[in-house]
Amino acid sequence: MRRLGALLAVAALGCGGGQRNEDFIPPEAAARAALEKYLAAWKRGDKSQTVPDTQPPVLVADELRAKGRTLSEFAVLGPVPADAPWCFAVRLTLGNPHEEVRERYVVVGADPIWVWRYDDYIMITHWEHAMPAEKKAKK
Repeated sequence: MRRLGALLAVAALGCGGGQRNEDFIPPEAAARAALEKYLAAWKRGDKSQTVPDTQPPVLVADELRAKGRTLSEFAVLGPVPADAPWCFAVRLTLGNPHEEVRERYVVVGADPIWVWRYDDYIMITHWEHAMPAEKKAKK
């Protein structure tokens, strides 16, 4: 029993690691570069969750892209205040249907780095989710 207690104590000490929230906030240049790499990949038509050829890996959560919207142009306008470590305003020219919009993207993490569309980030951080459309009863 003593061995089990000692083992659990050692395991608990190893899990702490002394990491802070700040350890998971990339520098501004790295955050912006991750966002630009994601947007460039989307513009090329890449739909994978992990942006190709990124180190550390860049992972994406973006409902606009998930809905089949294409991206023909983008411009990262710069950092904006938000309830997130790094948030950037971006101008997007979308297809399916054609539309120009301004969105905000949050960038967090160290390895991997996550790029979230701001609305998706807020939904997940507040444990909310989009409700599926009601299915019509089959006749």
